[in-house]
Amino acid sequence: MTLGLLPYPAETMNARVAGFAQEDLAPRSHRLDHTSNADELIDAAYRQLFFHTFSADREPFLESQLKSGQINVQQFIRGLCLSERFQRWVYPCNSNYDVVAYLVQRLLGREVNGEKEKIAWSIVLAQKGLAGLVDALLNSPEYMNTFGLDTVPYQQRRLLPSRAIGVVPFNISLPRYSTYWRDVMASQSGPRVSAAWANGVPALGKKLGLGLAVVGSIELVRVFLTVVVAIGSTAGH
Repeated sequence: MTLGLLPYPAETMNARVAGFAQEDLAPRSHRLDHTSNADELIDAAYRQLFFHTFSADREPFLESQLKSGQINVQQFIRGLCLSERFQRWVYPCNSNYDVVAYLVQRLLGREVNGEKEKIAWSIVLAQKGLAGLVDALLNSPEYMNTFGLDTVPYQQRRLLPSRAIGVVPFNISLPRYSTYWRDVMASQSGPRVSAAWANGVPALGKKLGLGLAVVGSIELVRVFLTVVVAIGSTAGH
């Protein structure tokens, strides 16, 4: 039996205060009203999720489906979240908590409402996997009421009337991978010791080492005597 989404209080001010920034009132150009702006909309979707995407990392099949009207923008975003690029460069490089923070920022356009919301969505990720978390976020009332089926998600309320500089964009404030992944990679990059050698040199190793030491000593004595004899024979002439 799976748990439902745990309740969490709103702790982020930008989430508590509704519609106070002029930026939220401006018309959005990244909406699929007609196919003429499909390329611009697709580029905006890549920037929202990945900040930058090389041509080799794009999803031509998904793009073709969107342009032909077979899928809507919400389904296109879902496909990008479950794409090979995301599952190779984002999902395995972060802890569950960081994946939740990343997807809430990219899909709901806001920061997580404190640790309780992060924990709540992390439980969904642990129970239903990445696809289950993405579906839960995309089908949530918050997503549907804010972006609907045909608008690319965007960061909300970046411009604050009381601040000269707006909030830093998500795509440059959160790295692709976190310190968690850096520490994991650092722990795996060191020399790996065989289980047989974990508690010191095994008995067989000690015997082999002693044998090699004896053979090496005999060989050194032989070479030394050979040199002495050669020098003596040369001196006699």
